Amino acid sequence: MKKVLGIIFCFALLSQSVFATSNSRTDSIPQLYGTIRSDVWIQAYADSDGTGLFQVTADYDSSIYTRPSWIKTKWDFYAIGISASINFKAGSGSISGYGYTNSSGGYWKNTNGASTAWYRGRVGANGLTIYVGCENTASGYAAGVPFSTTARV
Repeated sequence: MKKVLGIIFCFALLSQSVFATSNSRTDSIPQLYGTIRSDVWIQAYADSDGTGLFQVTADYDSSIYTRPSWIKTKWDFYAIGISASINFKAGSGSISGYGYTNSSGGYWKNTNGASTAWYRGRVGANGLTIYVGCENTASGYAAGVPFSTTARV
């Protein structure tokens, strides 16, 4: 009985789409007494439609220059496999922003003084794909200083 329950429990865990891979990178911006952080999160196993969720974020923080002129999150997907290509489904981004997306990536940019920009969508792959990864570059501009950092999964 314990063995059966263990198998059912393992199957239940594997069938959930909550497994994800993520990465975050924070760099300091000494001129602005602040930091810029890039976050990337992508679902590890595809749902029944062959796609999985992803989210990218750019986050700026400063104790003096609190409102950047702009902040942007820019992502690029890559696929590892034989004849692998990306299957992208558009999603939504942070409020008051704008962006551009295509099959291999895109960006979302806020110019309203917000300190964060994010985008969430779905991505899958065609061909014999072993892995779909994502690289996210968080960048911005404040008080005459450009800044950026990149995280990758």
